[in-house]
Amino acid sequence: MFGLFKSKNSYEQAAKTVYARILENTRNPIFYAEYQVPDTFDGRFDLLLLHIYLVLQVMIDEGHEDAEAFNQALFDETFRDMDQTLREMGIGDMGIPKHMRKMMRAFNGRMHAYSAGMKDGDFKGALAKNLYGTVQKPEPLALEMMEKSAYEMLSALKMIGAKQISEGVIDFERMAGDDAA
Repeated sequence: MFGLFKSKNSYEQAAKTVYARILENTRNPIFYAEYQVPDTFDGRFDLLLLHIYLVLQVMIDEGHEDAEAFNQALFDETFRDMDQTLREMGIGDMGIPKHMRKMMRAFNGRMHAYSAGMKDGDFKGALAKNLYGTVQKPEPLALEMMEKSAYEMLSALKMIGAKQISEGVIDFERMAGDDAA
């Protein structure tokens, strides 16, 4: 009943579509087999956050008039799904808030780390610390390939453009460099 009075974000459906496509792309075996992203809950979550960062960054960089509303809708959809995932993993109602706070801190930390890495030219370092954070010493070639893939995805997202992304148009299969698809 109380949901009736909640204002609805006009980008909710587009964000759901974009999130579903991001999630689909993070399931691509190349990330785990060739780029050696840890095939664990944490590794998959960090890969998801990298994809989300790239989308959010395009929205912000292009200065799309409703970037904030779309980005908020994408964030909301991400954490709605994370809540559901935790429940499916058997985390009880009492444990959900603790896990969600931890995941939200990770989200915030990754967004800042990737942004700083892009700005200061050490994106590879940000990937090593975050995406490969549970790996003792990431394989240099795998890290290099992942960095290249991330830049190719970012470039392709920029070609799609913030307006189309905010309408739910995103196609990782068309991303630059077939190895990112």
